[in-house]
Amino acid sequence: MVWWADQKMMITLANLKPLLASLVFAFVIIITPASAAATASNPTPAAKVSFTFDDGYRSAINSAAPTLAKYGLSGTEYVVTRCVGMVTAPNSCQADNDKTYLTWNQISQLKNTYGWEIGSHTVSHPYLATSDPDDQPLPIPFSQVIQELAQSKAALAANGIDATAFASPYGDYNAPVLAEIAKYYTSQRGFADVGYNTWPNSDYYLKVQQVQRPVSVATVKSYIDNAIANKQWLVLVFHDIKTNASSNPLDYEYRTRDLDQIAAYVKTKRTAGLIQPVNVSQGLVAGDVNLLSNPSFNSGISGGWSTDSPSLITANGLNNGSYPDPTNSIKFTAGSKNAHLFSPKVAIDPNASYVLKNFLSVQSLIAGEVNFYIDEYDGNGNWISGQYKVAERTVFVEELNFTYKASSSAVKQAALQIGVTANSGITAYLDNAQWFPVTAVAPPPVQTNLVPNGTFDSGISTGWRTDNPSTITTDGGSNGSPANPINSVKLVATTANSHLFSPLVSVDSTKSYSLASYLNIVARSGGEVGFYIDEYDAAGNWISGQWKTGVTLLGSRDVGFTYTPSSASVKGASLQVIVTGGSGITAYFDHVRWYQN
Repeated sequence: MVWWADQKMMITLANLKPLLASLVFAFVIIITPASAAATASNPTPAAKVSFTFDDGYRSAINSAAPTLAKYGLSGTEYVVTRCVGMVTAPNSCQADNDKTYLTWNQISQLKNTYGWEIGSHTVSHPYLATSDPDDQPLPIPFSQVIQELAQSKAALAANGIDATAFASPYGDYNAPVLAEIAKYYTSQRGFADVGYNTWPNSDYYLKVQQVQRPVSVATVKSYIDNAIANKQWLVLVFHDIKTNASSNPLDYEYRTRDLDQIAAYVKTKRTAGLIQPVNVSQGLVAGDVNLLSNPSFNSGISGGWSTDSPSLITANGLNNGSYPDPTNSIKFTAGSKNAHLFSPKVAIDPNASYVLKNFLSVQSLIAGEVNFYIDEYDGNGNWISGQYKVAERTVFVEELNFTYKASSSAVKQAALQIGVTANSGITAYLDNAQWFPVTAVAPPPVQTNLVPNGTFDSGISTGWRTDNPSTITTDGGSNGSPANPINSVKLVATTANSHLFSPLVSVDSTKSYSLASYLNIVARSGGEVGFYIDEYDAAGNWISGQWKTGVTLLGSRDVGFTYTPSSASVKGASLQVIVTGGSGITAYFDHVRWYQN
């Protein structure tokens, strides 16, 4: 199947059975009370309206902006950067060589005086995916597509504008073009994608209503009324605003007095509390806290992320991700079995609502799907339920947004599971994973770290010890966890295995525990840094132990896992960090946390 663009539909299956995977890492992110107070923009379905204008015509500053300003409104202007400053006509602008265009000073005035958002409409206004027998007989090469996106953004930035909104000329795009747009911008608005946007929206597939003559004021008012009735986001698309506008729809003109009536109508509805005017980027759903660690995958599949298919689901650094950091992403390749990526567990308030946003670029697909599922756990980390959320069954590029609320009050933790169907021919990329609350979240109970001196500010003391004090040493060179980097423990391999032991922690065999620590391996020729739990009876005698995990990858990460005592006889436990002999490892260890779940 080839890349293509079409209207998308999110499909849910109510009774899909969850996949229960045995994972080495089970890293739990705990929301602090400060995080619990986080806010989200556009946290619930609500009527919104945006006035957008294409091409950068001079009428934006002469007619549109003053008209909207009368009613306390502003707009989003999508600028063709090469046409900026063409103040006489005819000219060479491909958008329309018979019109005049804004100067950079006027664009700055739109932004700074009238409060408009300035977005990109490319450098030269080409068809990005197809062609036109009159205006552009041949499709442009993909290298020019990249230039149109990158250079227009750069031109805007050079004039003090951080453009994050993009509109495709002629509404012409396909999946490869959309994937490229997503590397530079947070939203894409077409022209032929007619409709309304339903919360929490699809950021790279914003639907619109076109407004040019002979579209009547009454028709536009009906669009506004529909958005109010259905709590949707209405994006209006205008072009040239003129006192005497052409009645030919292909001229894309609209009368100033008609825009005035529409703006007045929006003001009355806003005053009544029925609709909220927003510029495009203000209409996107966003949170100021992300519950997921390593969301841009700059550390690969780490930070609590894991997979049951490491040969099929891999870290990718070839610029297949999305803004603001497209370099790294996760690549999914279908194989002979279903394959899954698992997020870290996050602490959940069962009474709160959440939004999850994921950039997904499906580049090939024969059958099957990429699906998104929420696994739900109780306070002890036991799986108790799950929710199938959405699936992509076509070749497409999107910001795949969906909502989540816990299935019951028993849910205390949850994790995102992303699956790829076996034998589906799927190649896809995932990036910019976000999970944030959109309603108030109750602060979690304050947790006590059962391990003293977990940041090693007192060195290797207060119960911490080592069997090789010459190579496992206190380090004060700011090589520790970003939360408190000054002090850490330096681990250097020698010819034999060497060990760091934590203080003995009292444990209850009926409870489970979460352990996490910061590890940065800066050199390695073999071997690993291993994590093991020693278990003791009430008299302090060693009786059993559990191997938890080993780390071989260079770089920094949080190493997390859960622990449940092996038997009722276990009354105490200790963490043992093992450095393999002859491994050439140099690493820094810090920020040890041991919590009762």
